[in-house]
Amino acid sequence: MSTVDAAPEKKAPAGAKKADKKAEPKKADAPPPAPRKPGPDDDKARALLDKLVSAPASRKATTEALAQIAPLAVDAIGEWIVRPHATDVDARRKVLAAIKAAVPDKSGRFNQPQRQSEKEFKADDAVDWLGQLTALEGSASPPDGIAEVIADDLAMQTLAATKDVRAAQLIFDAGFHAETMIYRDEVGRLLRRMTPYSIPALTRESQIGPGDRRGYATFQIERLDRQDAMKALNAAAGDESLQIAILATFRDTRHREAVHAVWTMVDNPAPKVRAMGREAFLAYIIGPPPPPAPRMYLKLPGGKKTKHPKPMYLTYRELADNELRKAAMELFNEDYPFADPQLDDGASSVKTVPIDLEAMTARIFKFYDERRAKVDGDAWAAAKKQADGGDLAGAVATLDRMIAENPERAQRAEMAQVYAAHAKQLEKDQKWADASVAFSKAHGLDPKGKTANDLLAGHFYALGQSLNAQGKNGDPDIRRAIALRPDYAPPAQAAEASRPASERPVWMLYAAAGSGGLAMLLFAAAMMRRRARAS
Repeated sequence: MSTVDAAPEKKAPAGAKKADKKAEPKKADAPPPAPRKPGPDDDKARALLDKLVSAPASRKATTEALAQIAPLAVDAIGEWIVRPHATDVDARRKVLAAIKAAVPDKSGRFNQPQRQSEKEFKADDAVDWLGQLTALEGSASPPDGIAEVIADDLAMQTLAATKDVRAAQLIFDAGFHAETMIYRDEVGRLLRRMTPYSIPALTRESQIGPGDRRGYATFQIERLDRQDAMKALNAAAGDESLQIAILATFRDTRHREAVHAVWTMVDNPAPKVRAMGREAFLAYIIGPPPPPAPRMYLKLPGGKKTKHPKPMYLTYRELADNELRKAAMELFNEDYPFADPQLDDGASSVKTVPIDLEAMTARIFKFYDERRAKVDGDAWAAAKKQADGGDLAGAVATLDRMIAENPERAQRAEMAQVYAAHAKQLEKDQKWADASVAFSKAHGLDPKGKTANDLLAGHFYALGQSLNAQGKNGDPDIRRAIALRPDYAPPAQAAEASRPASERPVWMLYAAAGSGGLAMLLFAAAMMRRRARAS
């Protein structure tokens, strides 16, 4: 394998003509972003945030109230953090200096040496700004602006606690805003604490962020050991929305090192993850060509150098091309050779056989879809055979696995019938808890079917009976079941339950009350007789 040598590519001759910059067309200014749609709790969130500054005595209760609405007010909290402050930056910088916090200078650089050891990294993660600031606020002479610094820290911590990828981006932005750049050390700590939900923001900034933002994000994601694309996706395992967010970041940035990781997702069992994986992969092969890799003279085995400058790495499109060639060999037994562009001219007899990237991608995706459809069809046929043979429990176990893998299946209505049959069997055996779950699954699979009302009634009836069997009050659920399906009640009660409340005679209400009163009297009389015998 070739290695990079220090010898640079030869410069152009001194007399070479330079491109005329004046001839280049002027790029159009990007349109301003559309105004954000206000959230339902934005005003309430801003009022609570202002209260964090103005009413320190109630700060704990205010923070708890803010945490309750934070998931629906993420943007409002992020905007508040970078607001024009009542206390200027220099005064707040002195507050942080009082607790010996790491604070960057006006250019965003930290004065102390970079921490390197693992022990120092752990110590840095354990730093508690809030505890130190609160203690300083309670001292005899707290510095000006400390209430705002504490409120800012609480607001950032509240954002971090939402575990929202959007919140991570807002926290990152706060570390580079003129009003809040002094909090950059705390920003990094919170982003690391948020992992894996901070991975999309850190990945995006490390790939396409400008200047210091890119370097800062790279440092943070490397410290988390999530710069490797497969590690990033594995950290999100079990969370489809997070996996999708990470894949969307790879798509938007055309992350070169993520090509293989993206390819592993194009046949993912989860439909939404699979769709985003394919969308991200298509971004690598469609559109303008990627920037060419820098060229240098490379050192070959034996110490020789290439005769001509060679690319230092494969572009993302070349890497995607390689994935397609490997898949074509594995799936179709078709060989499309690819000559290593880093080898010296004439060093290999292999000649590159060009392929149509889009056509090959479509062909492979079609193959995956047809294979998945066959596997799903076979699994459904097996489950149906079990159900037809009377093994409803076995059929439902098979369906549970199928639905867990892909809830959006074409046979949902038919699957609902299997669950319904199993539910009725469990209901007959008075296995109420299991019957309630089975009815619920059947209704969830076919919520608009002809039997949807009966399935929902069965769920509530079995749930009520299950609660009663546990010594709890399941009567409200049973009444709800009777309202949906009157034949769950005794005949007389069923007939009455089927009538609108406005048409029920008033005397029945009095009779019901009288019956209740009579029952209480009988109960009291029985208790008196028992006491008389005891005496």
